[in-house]
Formats: sequence, C-alpha cells, structure tokens
Amino acid sequence: MLISLYPCQATLGKDRVRSVKMNNTTINMKAHMISQPILGIITIGQSPRPDFEQAFGAHAPNAEVRVMGALDGLSHAEIDVLAAKPTNYPLLVKLADQSTRSIGMAEIHKQVQIRANDFAALGAKVIVVACAGGFPDIHSTGLVVMPGKIVPAIANAIAPRCRIGIVSPLREQAPAAEAKWRADGFDPIVTWMSPFGNHQFDEPVAVMSDPSIELVVLDCLGHNDDDRREFSRMCGKPVLLAQTIAARVAGELIG
Repeated sequence: MLISLYPCQATLGKDRVRSVKMNNTTINMKAHMISQPILGIITIGQSPRPDFEQAFGAHAPNAEVRVMGALDGLSHAEIDVLAAKPTNYPLLVKLADQSTRSIGMAEIHKQVQIRANDFAALGAKVIVVACAGGFPDIHSTGLVVMPGKIVPAIANAIAPRCRIGIVSPLREQAPAAEAKWRADGFDPIVTWMSPFGNHQFDEPVAVMSDPSIELVVLDCLGHNDDDRREFSRMCGKPVLLAQTIAARVAGELIG
C-alpha cells in the first residue's frame, strides 16, 4: 500500500470501517491497514516522491509505505534561507514543485531527525533516510536504514581491492563525496550526474570509463534502475545503485 503524506493527512476515523467483497470474502479494510507495518521513507527534500513509493513498495509489498519530506511544511522563503547558509557538504534536494536546491548536510540533518520523530510517533517499524551521503546518525525507536553506511559496506565486501568510481548527484558535492569514500577505505574516482531533469550521461560515463575502475556506484537515492542499466551499458562496467540497495534492505527488515 503506497501513501505519501505529511505528517499524516489521511486517516480512517474511529468508527469508519471499509469492507470490500472479493471472491465471496469480506475484508475489513480498517483491520487490514492496521495490521500492515509502516515503512517510513524520509526524502531530504519535499514529498510527494512517487519514485520512492514505487521503488520501496516493490520490495515491501506487505507494508504501508509512507513518504515524508525533511522540508515539508517549509515555504520557499524558509528553504532559501537554509540554502544560503555556507556548507562544505551540500546536498541536492527536490521540492514539491519539482525545483531543486542545494542545502548543507547539517541543516538537512536537523529536519530529517524531526521527521524520524514523526515516524516514530506513527509506530513505523523501519525508517529509511533517503540519502547516500555521509549522514550523521538518526535516532528512532524503529530500525533506521542509512544508505550512506550500507552501500560502502557492500562495495567493500564485493570489491575490497578494486578501485571504484563514485557518481555524486551534484558537482559541488563531489569533494565531500570523495572525502567520505576515502574515509570508508576506498581510493575513488568521483564525478557527478544529477538524477533530476534530462540526464547527461556522456561526461560522467567518460570519467567512469577509466580502465582502473572496476566497479561504479550511483551514489544518490534519486538515481533509479533505468539510470543504472544505461550507465552500465555505456561504460561496460558493473554498477551498484544506492536506491535499490536501500529498498532491498528495507524490504527484508519490514518483513
């Protein structure tokens, strides 16, 4: 079941019970919804994010997938104030009107923790921070999936002595991404490609075609499986996708 709301704009009233009859079987929809565990996705921009609903829902068919945005409820003026603050770790965020901003990790982290608290109040069993960057820890009563920690661990497990290529979502984020992956124990070559708008594959593929690179990582939750397949086709190398890795892990955890 896929729902995108902030923080919870649609509920069943106490006395409202919806039933449907399928194959001569009556299903109490209220009881069915209550029985579904909540998989909470926190996008670092704003909801809705139907791409996340689809990607995570595919691996969690028995869960209620909800998406909240770190910047939900903030006006453009308030978001622009955050974007104007200096930072050495900018993150690319997508807003509800499909525009984008670059906002520092520290500011986004504060907002993500607020959404994690919101999901905890809803009883979410698993929460995903939809960012593959070097995010500080997020605290919650449920399990928290941090792609920025999981993806390097998988890369290290399958290619511990290989040189890897990292595709960051933002040119200005590339230095921070390189520092993060070096801290994770790699000697990376880093380039960038935005996951939004018309993808420009040629330049990042040219960088990732370096013969010393044996594995490429699309290091942003916004890149999707179509991007992975096209990137792999063009550069002729295996490509790990942060989005599907996070979705598969979350699906395993949610049950």
